[in-house]
Amino acid sequence: MNRLNELDSLPINKLLLKYSIPSVLSLIISSMYIIIDRIFIGNISGIGPIALVGIGMTIPITTILLSLSALIAVGAATNISISLGQGNKEQANAMLNNAITMSFIIGVLFTVLYFLFQNPILQFFRISGEALPYAKDFINIIIIGSIFSIQNFLFPNLIRAEGNPKFAAILTVMGCILNIFLDVIFINILNFGIKGAATATVISQFITVIIGFFYFTKGKSSLHFSKNELIPKLSIIKPMILIGAVPFLNQMAVSLSQIFSNYSLNLYGGQMYIGAMAVISSVISFPLMLANGIGQANQTIVGYNYAKGQYDRAFKTFILSIVYSFIILLIGTIFIEIFPVFFIKLFTKDPTFMDITTKGIKLYSMLIPLSSICIISGGLFMVTRKVKTAIMFLLSRQCIIFPVVLYFLPKLMGTSGLWLSQSIADLLSAFIIIILFLKNYKHLLTSVPGFTKPI
Repeated sequence: MNRLNELDSLPINKLLLKYSIPSVLSLIISSMYIIIDRIFIGNISGIGPIALVGIGMTIPITTILLSLSALIAVGAATNISISLGQGNKEQANAMLNNAITMSFIIGVLFTVLYFLFQNPILQFFRISGEALPYAKDFINIIIIGSIFSIQNFLFPNLIRAEGNPKFAAILTVMGCILNIFLDVIFINILNFGIKGAATATVISQFITVIIGFFYFTKGKSSLHFSKNELIPKLSIIKPMILIGAVPFLNQMAVSLSQIFSNYSLNLYGGQMYIGAMAVISSVISFPLMLANGIGQANQTIVGYNYAKGQYDRAFKTFILSIVYSFIILLIGTIFIEIFPVFFIKLFTKDPTFMDITTKGIKLYSMLIPLSSICIISGGLFMVTRKVKTAIMFLLSRQCIIFPVVLYFLPKLMGTSGLWLSQSIADLLSAFIIIILFLKNYKHLLTSVPGFTKPI
């Protein structure tokens, strides 16, 4: 069956499973780049805990890099899915090539601006103290590889959007395996320390980018690299930016909330709490990547079917995506609550560090399953062109709800309030997204043929 035809003909359960598995695998492996680096770094003899603090301090910067990646990758991939759904292959191909160009331009600008204003940037993010040298050693190398980082995020999304989620997952798995291999060489054998972890990441990303590029030049893709379409065109870039603006602003808002979080962690607990948060976010990222993988599959299926006017299939996919992602996050939370020490020991065996992190992760993960509502709904708003609504919600969640909760809870509960802030913010955000959904789609729920029938 043709890959595009199956998007509007396969049963929803089977289709969502088919597209979710490679998407989930791809995102898990993507997150493994970060997790594996932190595991290796945390276990470096003599400096592991303080090196993790340095990594924690740089997280807002790497999140900004991720936001730029999402701006291009998600914007381009979503528009490609929509264009293919409308039968406009020429538009989809132009989007592919413009995305490649824009990823290169943004990567170069990001690198140049960082090194021109390095000291003010480090001061702004409050990267200082004993952890400063480790933070600089790590982030400088990551920034040098910005182009590869952005395109490493881009190519799997493009490949998935044009209808080959399996190869997108294979490409990401290859990169992760290579990253592990290089971590062993640079950290354990050559003793490059934290610089070795960053170097391993950049090299592995570079190689996966080369493979992704050849997929669109020599592979059996339905879209192809074309020199004539590399020159950016406003008519192509504009829809890319409009949709990509949602995940971009979301990640920028996340970066801002991470700055607030690092400040509060340092204020109420000390720098060791920043390192603990780096470990907590790494552990939590695993079930969250599972949910986000379902979200990516949801966007591809919903975007294609919504564009073709098949609203019943689009909304059935949406509901199943929320149910599946909620169950996955619930299972993940149960495991974290029962076996927190097992996960934390992967990163460090320092007693003080473990005590702080164990208490933190149990409080931090309590209401994570509610994130499923926000993850899936944000994607729905994007592919149905409710961009303003999506942006309003995402900004309010990260820049208003979480900072306000983070400001008041520690004052009332001390360090426990630091860890509970995310759970409370997720609870409040879930209520808001339900209201926004009913406001924007209630009329469709009653007008879509067969929507209330069993799937």
